[in-house]
This record gives sequence, structure tokens and C-alpha cells, in this order.
Amino acid sequence: MPDMDNRTRRALDSALRTLLERKPLAQIRVRELTELCGLRRQSFYYHFKDVYELFDWSLQRERETLLRRREDCLTWEQALRDLLEHLTENRAYYRAILDNQGRKGLRTVFELSEMLAQAFSYYWSRCGLLPDPAAEQMQMQCGETVLLSLLENWLRGELELEPEAMLSMVSKAVDQSIAGATLRTLREQGDLWAY
Repeated sequence: MPDMDNRTRRALDSALRTLLERKPLAQIRVRELTELCGLRRQSFYYHFKDVYELFDWSLQRERETLLRRREDCLTWEQALRDLLEHLTENRAYYRAILDNQGRKGLRTVFELSEMLAQAFSYYWSRCGLLPDPAAEQMQMQCGETVLLSLLENWLRGELELEPEAMLSMVSKAVDQSIAGATLRTLREQGDLWAY
């Protein structure tokens, strides 16, 4: 029976995503979902109390999917490319997250902290920076806020870039940040003439 439960939930999730392509979450009705799946309304209510509970379950499942996908990426750039391609394919779904839960919803689903920690750790060590947990935490929060803002604008169509152009823009910003950190380190170590 658990496999049948999961199959029903997945079918409802798929129907929800299909309907989100056409209308906002607030306008989706249980009847539409069950008709699209070929289920009875009772089947829906056996699993979820309403459409919003289905959406919450879907978000948790999406978060787990993104984390599994990220495990296959060796670099933060691969992880970001994969995320951007996934967002391109599921733009209406992610707009629904923004519309219903705002940036906080994106933050929860994307779980960017691990990807950013990996990127920052790599670059900090390459720049020769000594560990500074307070500074690292601040940079992580800043990086997450900037990246979430870019992704939000991109999802809403306010930033009209293809995934590769978006990745290139973020990579350049990271490179400039690294160059600045390297320069600061050299100055602090006295290895660079002050100008």
C-alpha cells in the first residue's frame, strides 16, 4: 500500500505542476487535480487536506530532488548550471513558490548554503586567507542574498538571460570578489606595494 500511496501523491504533484503552468495556486481546485489524475476526490483527501498541503509536500520533495541532483556536481558552477537548467524547465512551479512563500520559500527549497560554503571554502584557501568564521558567515549570508535576488529576478523575467549567460555573470562576479580578496591578503602580508 505505501507504494500506491506514493504513486498517488506523485500523480497529484504532477497534476499540480501541470495546472501551475496555466493558473496561480490559489485558483487550483481539488476537482481539477483529481480529474487530471483520473482519481476520485476521496483519494486526494486521504493524502492531503487541501491544495496548499499538497504544495507543501511538493516543495519538500523538490528540495530533496535538488539536493540529490547537486550530489552529482563536482563544482559550484556545475551545481548552479544544473539549477538554472532545472528552473528553466520548471519556471511556473518556481514562480508559484515565489508568489506563495516569497524568497523564504526559494531559500528553503534551494538550500544554497552548502553550495556556497563549498565555493567560498575553495576560493578562500586559494587566496591564502586565514580562517575567520565571522567574516565567512557574513560573506555566506551576503552571497546567498545576492544569489537569491538574482534567481528571483530571473524567474520573474526581470533579468532576461539564458542560463549560460546567467552563470557567466555570476562567475565573473565571483572572480572579481576573489581578486579583491587576494589583493587584500597580499596587502595584509606586505607582499604588495600599497598604492
